[in-house]
Amino acid sequence: MPIKNGKLILQREVSDFSERFTVDPANLLSVGTVVSMASSGNYEIAVSSGNTDGRVIGVIYSLDRTVNPYVALKGRCIVNVRGAVAKGDILILSAYQGMLETNNAASFEAIKARS
Repeated sequence: MPIKNGKLILQREVSDFSERFTVDPANLLSVGTVVSMASSGNYEIAVSSGNTDGRVIGVIYSLDRTVNPYVALKGRCIVNVRGAVAKGDILILSAYQGMLETNNAASFEAIKARS
């Protein structure tokens, strides 16, 4: 949870474009998990498989009691990261499932070539 001046922020300060997708209810998803289009099965999305996943579409934005979570496709939202992140850092897919990491040496061309 975000903390500001030593106090927990309960209201999220986010702005995004999101859509609902179906997900396997057996998957343990949390807000901020990076997801990709499912390659098989009856569900539309699955947790990103790591830094070689070329099917990534967005980040779990909101969960409710359905199997259709909101996925932020664009904009500002909470995201799970591996390691320290500073404002302005370039985020790329992490080797860890469902997470991003910083790589300020990455160029747009290198990121685009992965997908």
